Amino acid sequence: KIAPDNIGVIAQRIVDTKVTSSEELESVIGLIMKKALTEPHYCETYADLVFKLKSEMPEFPSESGGKPVTFKSTLLNVTQNEFEQLSKDSLDFTEEEKEGKDKEELDFLRKKKKERCLANMKFIGHL
Repeated sequence: KIAPDNIGVIAQRIVDTKVTSSEELESVIGLIMKKALTEPHYCETYADLVFKLKSEMPEFPSESGGKPVTFKSTLLNVTQNEFEQLSKDSLDFTEEEKEGKDKEELDFLRKKKKERCLANMKFIGHL
């Protein structure tokens, strides 16, 4: 479990897994992002983890032959994709999404979407 006092240990364990491809790097960053969004009270701690990993993670050659794929560029892509996905998912529901759900369920789902959106902004702000 992540906490501000064990970031170093967790970062070292992630580094010790030896990420060997840009796909694995994207997976690692995606998992950190997912955890940060599901645990918004630890967003700052996950941002600190990202900061520690930034200098430790390897670079990979780009498939297109351009700039190498770095931790920073992959982090930017993952956060941008998440942000764009959130902007597509408005707090309103389509008729299909509303079908078979009562008001309480819709309110709960709306609240979860809003919390995820706020957690995303909080995480990006701490980066």
